[in-house]
Amino acid sequence: MRAALPSLAARPLALLAGAACVLALRHYPLEHGWPGLLFAIILPAYFLLLCWRPASWMFCLPALLPVLDLAPWTGWFFLEEIDILLLLTVACGYWRLGGPPQPAAARLSPAARTCLLLCSLAWLAALLRGVLPLPASDLNAWNTYLSPYNSLRLGKAWAWSMLLLPLLLRDAGADGLRRHALPGMLAGLAMVSLFALWERAVFPGLLNMSSDYRITAPFSAMHTGGAALDGYLALGLPFAALWLARARSRWQAALALLLLGLALHAALTTFSRGLYAAILAGVLLFLWQALAAGRRAAQPLPRRRALLGLLLAGLGGTLLVYMFSLAGYRGLAAAVVLLAASFVLAARPLPWRLAPASVLCALCLQLLLASWWPDPARLAAGWLKGPYFLFLLAALLLAAVLLPGPPRPDGSAAKGPARLGLAMMAWTLLACNLGWIAWHWAGSPALLPAGLAVLLAALMLCNRALRPPLWQLDRASLGIAGAAGMLLLLAIPVSASYYATERFATSAGDLQGRLRHWRQVLAMQPSGWDSRLFGMGMGSFPATYYWHNPQRDVPASITYAAEGGRPGNIYVRLASPGYSAGYGELLRLLQRLPVQPATRYTLALDARRAGAMPVLQVRLCQRQLLYPQNCVNAPLRLRAPPPGAPATAWQHYAVELDSAGLGAGAWLLRPPVQLELAASGAADSSVVDVDNISLRAPGGEELVANGQFAQAHNDWFFSSDHHHLPWHIKNLALQLLVETGWCGALSMLALMGLAGARAQRQARQGRCGALACGAALAGFLVVGLFDSLLDVPRIALLYYLMLLGTLLQPLPSHPAERAPP
Repeated sequence: MRAALPSLAARPLALLAGAACVLALRHYPLEHGWPGLLFAIILPAYFLLLCWRPASWMFCLPALLPVLDLAPWTGWFFLEEIDILLLLTVACGYWRLGGPPQPAAARLSPAARTCLLLCSLAWLAALLRGVLPLPASDLNAWNTYLSPYNSLRLGKAWAWSMLLLPLLLRDAGADGLRRHALPGMLAGLAMVSLFALWERAVFPGLLNMSSDYRITAPFSAMHTGGAALDGYLALGLPFAALWLARARSRWQAALALLLLGLALHAALTTFSRGLYAAILAGVLLFLWQALAAGRRAAQPLPRRRALLGLLLAGLGGTLLVYMFSLAGYRGLAAAVVLLAASFVLAARPLPWRLAPASVLCALCLQLLLASWWPDPARLAAGWLKGPYFLFLLAALLLAAVLLPGPPRPDGSAAKGPARLGLAMMAWTLLACNLGWIAWHWAGSPALLPAGLAVLLAALMLCNRALRPPLWQLDRASLGIAGAAGMLLLLAIPVSASYYATERFATSAGDLQGRLRHWRQVLAMQPSGWDSRLFGMGMGSFPATYYWHNPQRDVPASITYAAEGGRPGNIYVRLASPGYSAGYGELLRLLQRLPVQPATRYTLALDARRAGAMPVLQVRLCQRQLLYPQNCVNAPLRLRAPPPGAPATAWQHYAVELDSAGLGAGAWLLRPPVQLELAASGAADSSVVDVDNISLRAPGGEELVANGQFAQAHNDWFFSSDHHHLPWHIKNLALQLLVETGWCGALSMLALMGLAGARAQRQARQGRCGALACGAALAGFLVVGLFDSLLDVPRIALLYYLMLLGTLLQPLPSHPAERAPP
């Protein structure tokens, strides 16, 4: 069977994609410092990689889809960097498809092909309804979600997935997805997780859980809210767990556990209740599948043993929560280390006859060291204080004892009674110092949870007394225990934080607000039969809300116009929101600037107003995407026109602006600084026109790019920090129903059901990859209960590719790599 398109069609399509790639690069702004340089390096390197290893696109696209996002620098979000890479992928891939006949690596079932055809027809109908009648390509065609061309922005995700389908059929064989797509997903997840860790460290602080700051990581589409990060993490987390389950070596397992911890940290610090539900759904799906596999096994897992294991896990989790509530981070970390040590020791043949001597020696040593240790007030470093240092010393001693010793003659590692007795002594020291840490941090009330933790750890040491033991030190047990410990260690502090508690406390009110928004969305949908069947048009919701929302609110907007209709003189028009409540969320025009600390800059601009007297806000702020901090406001107030001048006359303003502490800090931990412009007013919307904006350093260096707006939105981005309902339907199913109609919603539902059924069948056959795919798809849908995830093209494309990968039926293997063209 042949996976390629007929050469008569494949190579012309390849040439068309190549020409489109060249045309896009001709207009794409590459002059943006290190981001532009990075993209200029990635693009030719990717082309050479495709020529050398054609199947490598299955690694590169999942890795780069979430992170190659330069919209905050370029201002381009209709045509993105990933679109240029996709054009290059299609050009190279289709050129090879048009060559000599090649055997297919996979195929689709007739049911899958039928569902894809129906989805494509529904997509085409919704796309045309959104974009037609085709408007003029003016200054505002490609820089606002209110444009009819927003239909093309959302529709491109499905188009890319269909264009990549022939390449999937060629390359995604039995080993293709495992060798390329899985490492690509893991690489992308690692980069997103590190980005989230950096954002937490730079803005609210890693341990500051009381702030209402919510991370966005590298997803610029979250500048108007949404759940792009939540949806991506729901797709990626199961594959980190899959890597941990498949780890073939100790180092690979350690790296997988580290990645899982980073990804869980990113997921938990989103404070997204939908993502928390997705993680819970994934865990429950894994447990259900594990129990089903146990029932099908030759020796089913005894029910009593399973219940005892769940009881032990529940007790451990409850004790850790209790410990954290009194002893904080230090007590929690110490308790986790003690329980982990008990888990490892309990699988060893402990010399119980040496236990009294080991415990007595440890207690004597603990008393001696504690009495000898210097006064904490005289120690500069906190970790040198007695309880912390001795706990660390005991942990290092235990780790050294448990490391593989010299090999025996039969090749096994030596773990004699003396070494295990020394391990029991180190365990006793850990238990003593856990109590000391709890008392040192919170006083006598913390001794009770510390004592209960020690008691539970001691009970765990009796594991080998059970027949059979609850666990052994095999790869599966270590992976499950490590993942559970990592989840508890991260989830307990986050769930007990002020902001998380507040989020859960307001869940009922937030749900009522979301239900009210959904009713309004349905009310805004046209009532004709064609809108019911085919939708009101893909990507048309922001414009529909702007013009037809039931409250008659006027959201803020940013547009570009030419003075007197002449294309040479372009300015930006900032419209303040007009809300019935008397206030509304501002829409901020943003540009990243290389500001230096403690420097006086000269800010200059031309402005004019229309309608009621608006307020023009100009300030420098530390900002990643949402939620500014440490802002410096420009002392600028709009003046009334001079006598005799028209009300719409331009006026020039120039003020001094001190950057204060903005731009300070080490390179990696320096918060980015952005210039912000926004118009605010009273209940009625008002307009401010701005042109010729400039920010000059004392030496005359200009910091603002495209300040005359000659290239319209180039270099400028925008943000709506808090009020996101005008931009998103906030439900995936409702988005499909309203924008693509019953035809689009039902055909997509059939495709999802088919993929889910195939994933379930493969998981029942013991294929862990299928279980991870099923958990990812299910988690994405759980997040989609409260967010419209398909309005982010790169996330929608990743989801569609995962659906297609799940539906593929691999054929007998063929040579994975072929000679380059």
